[in-house]
Amino acid sequence: MARFAQGRYSLAISDISGQAFPWNEMVTQWNGLFVHFSEFESKQPQLDPKPSAADPTALTTTRPQQDSPDSLRFLSFNPISTLSAGSGIINIFEENHGRQYGSFVKFRGPSGIAGAFNNIANIDGITGAQICDLNGFTIIPGKRISTTTTITTTIDATQTTGIILTSATGFGVESPRTPGSVNFFSGGTPINGIKMGTEILVYTGISITKELEGVVRGTFSSTAAAHTAGDTARCLPDPLNNYNVTTAGTAISGQTRGGGYNTSSGPVTLKAIGPQ
Repeated sequence: MARFAQGRYSLAISDISGQAFPWNEMVTQWNGLFVHFSEFESKQPQLDPKPSAADPTALTTTRPQQDSPDSLRFLSFNPISTLSAGSGIINIFEENHGRQYGSFVKFRGPSGIAGAFNNIANIDGITGAQICDLNGFTIIPGKRISTTTTITTTIDATQTTGIILTSATGFGVESPRTPGSVNFFSGGTPINGIKMGTEILVYTGISITKELEGVVRGTFSSTAAAHTAGDTARCLPDPLNNYNVTTAGTAISGQTRGGGYNTSSGPVTLKAIGPQ
């Protein structure tokens, strides 16, 4: 069997630095390089990752997620205003309400004993009990005002151009009531609404020829429909932040605000959160 020298007086050239070192101080790295012990580098552990199984995600006890119940929404100060003398219609300001045409809403006053709610104070001859009616109300998006006109031409259910008003007075697009309220369509353009029959359309402006601009038909879950020349068009300003309902009461003077700080809107029946 061949014998090897001990190399006590031999030198070796490092594969890393190219310098000469005593042969018996040299070591072989993990990658096969012959280097001085002062240059030795261990293998990076991430070069040999350990196999791992995917983290478990399934749970042993589950149940389907419940739909979130429509909850109470506390409204801003004096959110309710009467329309006019002799009318039971009230306007409600609810910032960015997200409610649809024909949906139900019930108003409540401050909470009372054992989870019950008190009625709000009377407003302009309409009693708190009439406003907080147990059966709630179906809503019409937009602020109800007295401004109406007619259209001059017949339109079909898909038409968005050529919708011309007999009079544009009072139909100008308003700014939001408060700086934080939402009164905008795509592109940040303020919108107004018009109710014709059971359809609510929205628009972004009116030309000098009284033609509606930026029209979208059948909004707020209403159904777009054909309308004939002479049909009534009712102005509904700021439909994203306002809606109106008809109570059983009668206002004395109209244009009176009320409701205070503790008025809320919500579903007719409140649901408990948790398993039903």
